[in-house]
Amino acid sequence: QRYRKFTPSSLRVAVDPTVVTKKEYQDICGTDFDGDSLEKRLSATKFLYPKHVEVIQDLEQAAADAAENILLETGEKAWQPQDYLPDLSKEGWEEEVKEFRAMAKEIPDDVFVVLVGDMVTEEALPTYQTLLNTFEGCDDPTGTSDSAWAKWSRGWTSEENRHGDLLNKYLYLTGRCDMRNIEVTIQHLITNGFNPGAKKDPYRGFVYTSFQERATKISHGNVGK
Repeated sequence: QRYRKFTPSSLRVAVDPTVVTKKEYQDICGTDFDGDSLEKRLSATKFLYPKHVEVIQDLEQAAADAAENILLETGEKAWQPQDYLPDLSKEGWEEEVKEFRAMAKEIPDDVFVVLVGDMVTEEALPTYQTLLNTFEGCDDPTGTSDSAWAKWSRGWTSEENRHGDLLNKYLYLTGRCDMRNIEVTIQHLITNGFNPGAKKDPYRGFVYTSFQERATKISHGNVGK
């Protein structure tokens, strides 16, 4: 009797041992390929990356400090987009807008192209918060969770929300952009979603977001220069 030779691909295993060693798999997932170990892990934790979650939980105090001391104040104490724009509720707003548009006329077209790109990126904020809530150990399952990571996520989102609001209103008031087409682009972007390949892993997720936030800071800084 002949026996069929099975390969990792024919067995359709989740992790190919020729690519990831057993030790690497155990380091990532906190278990090995043994069936009994898998059962124990699944009965003890709901996480795919329990060791990564342990580290994230150890960092919870740092997240709490960031939410309390580093993220900007909210509400009346914080700057708001309207602080930098003409106030259309006041008498004489027409002159304010005329002066505003006169200044905007001096800005080169290529700068406006970058501003539109920056604004579209900021307006995709719902997608980013959705992404944060997929990272194991730092999600916000109820939307009002009291954990430090959930508070940090909501605080970061509320802070970021003002950036898109300011850029959107600024571009609208300049009268130099096709705002409807920009709005169509933003709606498509949010509708289509976004997947950077973090796969619920908080390590992968925060590596991506760290680079993304740094790139955004550089882009906005260059526009300001």
